[in-house]
Amino acid sequence: LIVVGWEYLQYMTLSPQPVASQIRLGGQDSLIEQWLRPRLVNFWLALLRWHTWLDFVCLAFIPCGLALFSIYAKWKVGAFTAFSISEKYGWQREFTNPLPVLINYIQHPQVVGPYNWDFYSLNLIMICAFFPLLIPIFRKLPGTYGILTLVFLVIPLTSGRLTSIPRYYLVVFPVYMILAWWSCKGSQQQQERKHTFIVTSFAILLSLGMVMFTLGVYSLA
Repeated sequence: LIVVGWEYLQYMTLSPQPVASQIRLGGQDSLIEQWLRPRLVNFWLALLRWHTWLDFVCLAFIPCGLALFSIYAKWKVGAFTAFSISEKYGWQREFTNPLPVLINYIQHPQVVGPYNWDFYSLNLIMICAFFPLLIPIFRKLPGTYGILTLVFLVIPLTSGRLTSIPRYYLVVFPVYMILAWWSCKGSQQQQERKHTFIVTSFAILLSLGMVMFTLGVYSLA
């Protein structure tokens, strides 16, 4: 649905003029050509450039690296999927529907204690803060960034546990791109206030993360 919605948005924004005006001025065939050209013609033209194939080679390192690691795991412990077995039995994490996990997490808040390093409140704050940013990311950035952000936000929730959500979400770089765009909007005074707010917030999180990491608490840092 996200991909279809993004394609519809691209179709509606091919020109600053309304779609009806585009049809009157250039005809429906011209509008269809504008829609098809970047998706068909440009694709095949891209395949003629050596740089495109170099990109494919770089992407191939990802599955190749996973395959090599699986072979190494088979050699050392006798299982190709040793990493998933370790997650399941060592950390009690396995692929799960994220919605029941999130609902259960909200319905059963954890009591704050000196030995509870789950950071229940911070995990919920991060989830509630990052997911609404999908709207401006899809509106202001290319669709691939929006899809990437959605995947990065949902995948940690499918593990069955919401521990370490802050450090998982900190790598979602389109969020920082949209924050940079937001901080550049408005008057000079407003931009300075936004910049100060962002820098101060991240400085506090950085300090807290460094302290937790030093203490051996990796669920946050």
